[in-house]
Amino acid sequence: MGCGWRNFGKEWVHIDSGDYDHLDHDSITDLKYFADDSVDLIYASHVIEYFDRETIPSLLREWKRVLKPNATLRLAVPNFYEISRLYSDGLFSLDSFVGLLYGRM
Repeated sequence: MGCGWRNFGKEWVHIDSGDYDHLDHDSITDLKYFADDSVDLIYASHVIEYFDRETIPSLLREWKRVLKPNATLRLAVPNFYEISRLYSDGLFSLDSFVGLLYGRM
């Protein structure tokens, strides 16, 4: 999910709203092209922070719908500890992190 320019190979289904030749589908919020309980793995690295907090529960429900029982949902999200450290050390202003903390980039 949200692979962008990264092409993970033919064994992966690439889903992103970008404009890249390797993309198979363009919506990570509406997976109508997948049946219930049909997906073994969803990998979403640094994509959830692009959504408003209010949108994330419905996004996760849709992903859960397509995942098989005992399948894997692999998420990577911003590191709150590191964000706090960078702000506390004066290396970045709070404005640099507002999107990561409250939804949206």
